[in-house]
Amino acid sequence: MVVVEDLVRTFGTGDTAVHALGGVSFSVARGELVALKGRSGSGKTSLLNIIGGLDRADSGRVTVDGTAL
Repeated sequence: MVVVEDLVRTFGTGDTAVHALGGVSFSVARGELVALKGRSGSGKTSLLNIIGGLDRADSGRVTVDGTAL
């Protein structure tokens, strides 16, 4: 099971800041099949990198199979 709660991820600062994720929340139950789609630059890879533990969110929480990342 994956639980994502209020994830925020921003790259850069000031006028050049890019808000890749702005308060994303969802859950995926064990055995559930999901697809992630969106336009280029919408934050798909950033989200997957955070869920996979490759990157850290600026704020929010990710829990995978009961373990907080």
